[in-house]
Amino acid sequence: MHSTPESVLKQFDLAFKQGAINKALDLLRTLCQLCPEDPEAHHKLGVMEEEYGTLANARSAYLRCLTLAPTVAKAYLYAGYCLQRQGEEQIAVELYSLGADIDESILTLWQSNQQSDQSRRRSAAASRLLREHLSKLHLSSVGSGVDCQRIASGIWTRTHNDDYRFRNTQQIPQLFYLPDITAQGFHDSSDWKWAQALQSAAAEIKNELNNALPLIRDQGRPYLPAGSQADGAIAMLAGSLNWTALDLFIDGSPNNEFVPHFPKTLEALSEAPLYSLDENPFEVFFSLLRPGQHISPHFGLSNHSLTVHLPLVIPDKCWLRVGEETRQWAPGKVTVFDDTFIHEARNESAEERIVLIFSIWHPDLTDAEQQAVKRSFRSRRDWLTQRRIP
Repeated sequence: MHSTPESVLKQFDLAFKQGAINKALDLLRTLCQLCPEDPEAHHKLGVMEEEYGTLANARSAYLRCLTLAPTVAKAYLYAGYCLQRQGEEQIAVELYSLGADIDESILTLWQSNQQSDQSRRRSAAASRLLREHLSKLHLSSVGSGVDCQRIASGIWTRTHNDDYRFRNTQQIPQLFYLPDITAQGFHDSSDWKWAQALQSAAAEIKNELNNALPLIRDQGRPYLPAGSQADGAIAMLAGSLNWTALDLFIDGSPNNEFVPHFPKTLEALSEAPLYSLDENPFEVFFSLLRPGQHISPHFGLSNHSLTVHLPLVIPDKCWLRVGEETRQWAPGKVTVFDDTFIHEARNESAEERIVLIFSIWHPDLTDAEQQAVKRSFRSRRDWLTQRRIP
């Protein structure tokens, strides 16, 4: 009589309850042979092989589970822990990081008494190893030069290896924080020559915008992509064209379809200290906020760069709040602010509001410090890009 997966599973459950571990383990191995495409069976086998001390077998089972279920975050957590126990920390930390991309909560399960001891133990190990790895990566990429000490003391807020506190309760960078540079909401750009030149070109920029408005309405993207992990009321704008972006540059890449329509805009931006990681500006886009829309209070990613708005189409009753200060945009007048301070925007009019948005380096940072920031961000980007399931 041939065994069925159901009968083998029942035998396994009975053997496990009776404490017949060797028999239970053999039954699980049989189950995985009968069900080679069942990730749950391979996960159970991995757990039991690991508990039994046969780590090489556990590794094979966990990696088979990952191949079958690459979107299950806990599969990465368990596989990573097994490899870490075998001394393969570099592979383990990649698996932990890949799992956290799917569900970042696997790094905080250790804080919950509602989780099993197995999960809490693995979560604590994952959190510790990932924080240690990425903190070392930051320090090694920045270097030990005297002129880069402020950058070396920077904090990757989600993976920093030590406890820290933000110095201003209204400023909570969501990704990277430099504690030793000037922290204020709005910045005064009246003495910045590039800002004055940009304002002088506002009419030409607006003319290019008007000519391209059909493109914005036809091919603009939701500023917050569908599925964005946004909190609170701002999540309502995820996937919505009520907050539309027309990108000239996004994540350092040019939008080759749209860039040719904006020669005067790019010429006007050429003297600005545009934030970049490579040869291109990191971001330049037109932001369209439809009538009655509210971008609810939120915090930006990093304070090493500032956000610049050049208001172009500004109806009445449109405003921006940064920290505790609220301002109305003035058409053609540059607004500069640190978006790691809590901020919100609202269009209370019956018309569209459109501003040109881009990022500049924080004016406190020297050229050497800018290069150090680039090294840190590039090294993390490169490491994230090369992660693999073995």
